[in-house]
Amino acid sequence: MDTASTAATLPKLKNWFGLNPMQIEYVGASTSLGAILGLLIIATAVGPRFSRKTILLLDSAAYVAGFVLVGVVPSYTVCIIGRTILGVAHGVSTMIVPVYVGEISPKEYRGLFISLNTAALNLGLPVGFGLAMVLESQHLNVTKWLFVINGALSLLIAFLMALFVPNSPRDLVFRGKLKEAQNVIKRLNYPDTLSQEEMIEEVNVLIKVFDDNKKAQFKDLFTQRNNLQALVIACVLQIAKQSSGFTALQYSSGYLFRLTGYASGMVGINQLPNLLLGLVQFMMAVGSLLTIDHLGRRRLLLISTVAMALGLVVLGGSFVILTGFEQINNPGCEDYSRCGSCVLDTKCGWATNIGQCMPQNTSRSTMVDSNSVVLLSDTCHLQSTRDHVGSWMAIVSLIFSLGSFSLGLGSIPWVIQAEMFGQALRSKAGSVAAIANWLFSFIWTVSFLQLAFTITLPAIFWLYSVLLVATLASVYWKIPETKGKALEEISANISGLGD
Repeated sequence: MDTASTAATLPKLKNWFGLNPMQIEYVGASTSLGAILGLLIIATAVGPRFSRKTILLLDSAAYVAGFVLVGVVPSYTVCIIGRTILGVAHGVSTMIVPVYVGEISPKEYRGLFISLNTAALNLGLPVGFGLAMVLESQHLNVTKWLFVINGALSLLIAFLMALFVPNSPRDLVFRGKLKEAQNVIKRLNYPDTLSQEEMIEEVNVLIKVFDDNKKAQFKDLFTQRNNLQALVIACVLQIAKQSSGFTALQYSSGYLFRLTGYASGMVGINQLPNLLLGLVQFMMAVGSLLTIDHLGRRRLLLISTVAMALGLVVLGGSFVILTGFEQINNPGCEDYSRCGSCVLDTKCGWATNIGQCMPQNTSRSTMVDSNSVVLLSDTCHLQSTRDHVGSWMAIVSLIFSLGSFSLGLGSIPWVIQAEMFGQALRSKAGSVAAIANWLFSFIWTVSFLQLAFTITLPAIFWLYSVLLVATLASVYWKIPETKGKALEEISANISGLGD
């Protein structure tokens, strides 16, 4: 729900703290920096010392702390600190959860279960946007209560996890806790009953694989050809995912919807496009988990990529209508001819009744002449047929693009990287790939408004489309199809990637 909470409250944070474009970008980008820090911590200190379950519980504690800081303390600096802590939690969870789920899942349904994690994350989008709509309609402090509720839910999840979630049997065997591993295997196979001999045999298979892998070191990711090829594929998939502009679009969706003029000024209802976006993303994520083990990873990834690239092309065209190719770096607000371009510039506001862009001030109004006062708006109001066409094109194509992302691009890179490596290198390789993910998330999030200001808003969407297709095409034919195979079988056959 953090992503939905941020997207829903970012326009309010802008007005609350009086943020400039760079500060707006860092509200989202600080999370990416925190995620990189979290991944470095888990790869070098926490990961080797603690079990998967312990790491997940510590991660939940970080979520609680981050949400409380963002929601309770009305300070931009504390907000950035809180979001950085949330980033640490995001980084840890994005690496450890796919690994954990992959380790406890039967091979026939592993893709389904790992994708179920992504579907659960997407469920947080409509829930978060819906909650924002309810809070807004009740005239409550949306920014405060959204994050406080997120913190309370994180605490509840940690409590339930401590009671009901088992440790990974593979992780237990790797740490020499064989009896506990047998108990977990028996629990995971319920209601089917395994004989003592069958459980011992399954544990012995894992022991043999781990004995072969225990000599593996971090440098083996880069010095052994098969590991390096797999690592390159995992990293490039994460880079392709972020090169689609997904993170920047997700965080800025509320901001972009304001440019479309939809339901501007209507309390609560202006969250409706965000809510619809969240619902579509959740449904597409459910579609992904229902089809990934049938269609396969590569085919679903290709469908998702082509669909999102086309959606981004149309999204760029819609903003040609709404903003044109105006660069958002004009020295004077009066130089902007369109509302969309005007309200992107944080120092400007649109005077609807005279159709002119004017400078903002603390009272959000300015004198036009001695007899009239014009109230300025940071949202656009639809005037012409052209505006209505561009608005609906933008709403539909943005929802289509992010929905297509949730169909495959959002989950498949995590599924594949959780499957390609042996036990000893799985967490290490996952950390490197996740760092690539969050590093490019930071780059594209912190550069979104600056690029929009420089090369124009339509051009940045077209740039995302080209980068997405080009990056994925560079490794698509090297991606192994892993559906229906045991993790140990995949890691044993991964040396054939370059054949």
